[in-house]
Amino acid sequence: MSSFIQNPRVVRLLAPVGILLTVAFLVFHVYGSPSTAAIPSIGNYGQNGPPRFQPPEASVQHNVVRGDKIVWTNDNGTVWQSVGRDPNRPECWTYEDRYGVYKKLSSKAARIISENNRGSGNRRAVLLRLGGNQAWGSHFIWHVRSLVIEAGHLAGYDVIIYVHLDMDWVKQKAWLEKVPKELRPLVQVFSTQDLRKWIPKPAEFKNVYEQNHTPVQMFMAQNPKYDFVYTVENDVRLIGRWDTFLSDVDTEYAFHRKHQGKDQNLSDIPDLVTFQSVRRPRPDWPWFKAESENACLKKFGGKENVRSSLGVMWGWSRKLTDSLTDYNKGGLNCYFEYFAPSVAYHQDLTTFFYQHPLYCPNRPSPSERHSMVPEDVGKNDPRLVQYDKVAVGCTYYFVKVHAQPFWETWHRNPEACRPPALVHPVKGDYYN
Repeated sequence: MSSFIQNPRVVRLLAPVGILLTVAFLVFHVYGSPSTAAIPSIGNYGQNGPPRFQPPEASVQHNVVRGDKIVWTNDNGTVWQSVGRDPNRPECWTYEDRYGVYKKLSSKAARIISENNRGSGNRRAVLLRLGGNQAWGSHFIWHVRSLVIEAGHLAGYDVIIYVHLDMDWVKQKAWLEKVPKELRPLVQVFSTQDLRKWIPKPAEFKNVYEQNHTPVQMFMAQNPKYDFVYTVENDVRLIGRWDTFLSDVDTEYAFHRKHQGKDQNLSDIPDLVTFQSVRRPRPDWPWFKAESENACLKKFGGKENVRSSLGVMWGWSRKLTDSLTDYNKGGLNCYFEYFAPSVAYHQDLTTFFYQHPLYCPNRPSPSERHSMVPEDVGKNDPRLVQYDKVAVGCTYYFVKVHAQPFWETWHRNPEACRPPALVHPVKGDYYN
């Protein structure tokens, strides 16, 4: 019974402690707990700095891919099916979720964008690849702002708007005036003539369409501070945030490297990052028939020793771009979608395919090139990191038959939401 009898001295000692705990409880609930968010708010620099700029968040925070792979999108039209891996993040974005915060910027938020690259010390960069036909519509401006703030300010990349312009100074100046003021400090311009002067001889540069890697090589040669760059074409879009997407790529590669096979010897960072599977091109691929590619095919040892991938978004290490330049010095400058993957294969560099979600209409595909089920891509090369079976096409492909409606129906319906997705291509002046 004595254990239930209160000791008056103990009560006197505990009373002040109880009062302090009560006060702490009230403060905690009145003023809230400190933030534990993994990603801080943009521009939260204190009273004298830019105002708080909250990064976008999806309004639906749960997994919308059902067990049968059908996606809940709140659409009344097309039923979309997940055909690749499920999203890393359980969320679904409306168009307003994704771009609402980028429609209007305060002057201080605009300064965050303008000064992203100034004295940064970053050793990684993102090159947004544009041409002279860029319309600079409002939807595209929102997209570019999101890229700079998320990949740049949040994820720690320099972001360069890398523009191919073949025009006189008067027309070039008029073109640059279309670029929003906050983005102009990020613009770098080059011409076909610049590329022809730069490329190591005896190699020749023909055009950007066939040799899209040459501007990247030139950029890396002229900017020795960078160890690694991503290139993003103007018709690539991301549903979800760039900072979390790029972080997921890094995290997954680190996981593969930690668990690599004995014969892989993966480098600290991948030399080539692709977002479509790396494979041998089909035997009737048109570029195998091009006379201009004969010397390249001979150098690589024939069709069986060529690798290719969709090149609208790639990651490039300095080791890779230097290797391409060495091939130039030998007189070769091959078609870009197989040049970099093949050089990586032959030079024993590390290639990493980051498999991301793909979505197809839940109906038979109009083209056999769009794979509704994972496709066997054969035995992987020793330093190629990718799954043996992957889906191809649909919302990330070289044609817009699925990507465009996936994007347009999302934009047109304010109630529709989309799970995270890297989308290509999104075409038309309205979106560009």
